[in-house]
Amino acid sequence: MRHVVGGRDHVVVSIRRIAADALAFDAWGVVMAHNHPSGDATPSDRDLAFTRALAAALRTLEVVLVDHLVIAGDRVTSLRAMGVV
Repeated sequence: MRHVVGGRDHVVVSIRRIAADALAFDAWGVVMAHNHPSGDATPSDRDLAFTRALAAALRTLEVVLVDHLVIAGDRVTSLRAMGVV
């Protein structure tokens, strides 16, 4: 994914670049996904904060954050199902 910069234990994702792509593609919604190599699909505090910030930013552009998925092995956690989005 071109929006990610970082290493094995953390990454930096630009909300601005995600929003720019959503607008460039005239998208009404965005689905985010990332993996946890640790095998634990529990979202971190950073995951939760980023998801809330991204959803708020996209909402101002009339774009919906449909979901943010955390993938670890064969487990997937939906932040929408958790009520975060």
